Amino acid sequence: MKRKQIEYEKAIALRKTGKSITKIAKLLSVSVSIVSIWSKEVELTEEQKEQLKRRRVRVRHLRRLAKQSHLEKISRVKKLLKDAKAEIKPLSKQELFLTGIALYWAEGFKSVKEGRLGFCNSDPRMIKFIIKWFEKALKIRREDFILRTEFNETHKDRTEEIKHFWSKLTGIHLSQFEKPFYHRSVWLRDYPNREDYFGVLRVRVRKSSELLNKTRGWINGISQAV
Repeated sequence: MKRKQIEYEKAIALRKTGKSITKIAKLLSVSVSIVSIWSKEVELTEEQKEQLKRRRVRVRHLRRLAKQSHLEKISRVKKLLKDAKAEIKPLSKQELFLTGIALYWAEGFKSVKEGRLGFCNSDPRMIKFIIKWFEKALKIRREDFILRTEFNETHKDRTEEIKHFWSKLTGIHLSQFEKPFYHRSVWLRDYPNREDYFGVLRVRVRKSSELLNKTRGWINGISQAV
């Protein structure tokens, strides 16, 4: 017996029990239109029709509840974000200093072999913060920054666009950007919103070996301050 004949007979049998066309299609892994054609001669009882009607009403009700719950969750999250943001007041000099040290501890270049201060990240907010920290807390001059973009080579055609993005964000002139570094790793899937990808930015500071050692000392101090 051919497979379609078997599926046809199962569809008829299931329809006679009062199963919906959509449910039958899902159970047999066939299209809804095919099941509709197969079972059009099957006459449901009034009780079966009523059960299907109640089921449809219940499903619509559950979908409305799910949608409402989703919207309420979004609203709660937005309120949490807004309230939490409002709790953060302008940082004092000491708070800015300590926050920057903690951030550098997490993402900055700390090895003695580095020879100078450095920081690398893909989050524009983090890059913007660390640049301000370098300038305000460590008194780094704007002209002493050296920047380099790093991104996947599949975005090589966007090189200038990416450089301009980071230049505008940091306020640092393009002349202080080194040659970009292209990663050659193969992505296993395509990512949406290609235009929103800007890779990572590597920030280095000229002649900052002493500051690097001091920063390593500050990190040690924070690690023992609690």
